[in-house]
Amino acid sequence: MAGHQPPLSDLDRLRQVTAALWLVWVSVVFGIVSGAVSVTAGLADDSLSVLAVGLGVLADVTGSATLIWRFRAERRQPGRSQAAEARAAIVVAAALATVSAVITIQAAIALAASSRPGTSEVTVIAAAVSLVVLTPLAYAKRRLGARMASQALQGDGTLSGIGASTSLLALTALTLYHTLGWWWSDRATALIVAAIAAIETWRTAQHP
Repeated sequence: MAGHQPPLSDLDRLRQVTAALWLVWVSVVFGIVSGAVSVTAGLADDSLSVLAVGLGVLADVTGSATLIWRFRAERRQPGRSQAAEARAAIVVAAALATVSAVITIQAAIALAASSRPGTSEVTVIAAAVSLVVLTPLAYAKRRLGARMASQALQGDGTLSGIGASTSLLALTALTLYHTLGWWWSDRATALIVAAIAAIETWRTAQHP
């Protein structure tokens, strides 16, 4: 049948698993540093969009760390891969749900209080670095995940993509605030991120 892919050899599959492990390790190392910086800067400057970047990146760390276990399990026992993917999906969904709830509450409080975000350059730098790093990482994960027929890796790629999109939204919101004085754009952006995280929570939880 046209488009039919021949089965992979054990060696080819091992190479794919090794590549996947490399990608998720990069996510974990980068995410721990970048996520911590973004969360700290967001809290210090009261910038909820940058805080959302940090929480999203840390959620990606959670998903990637789970996938390290998942692909290591496949290397040891190939027959466990499906069960490992299902468990990874549960962990990722829980992380996304937590991010959505925290950001929604914080944004609602900030909007009610009409509070303004800060002006630290660290918040802008943190968002910009996340955008530059996470965009190609998200693409690589989703591409490899499709080749491996790994919904878990594709889902983790989506998490990285959310982190990149969140960074772009944060930079846009901060620009609008500093140029036009639209203080609410930062809070509105955070609510958009929370909605995206909620949608992805549902999608991730649906995968067996």
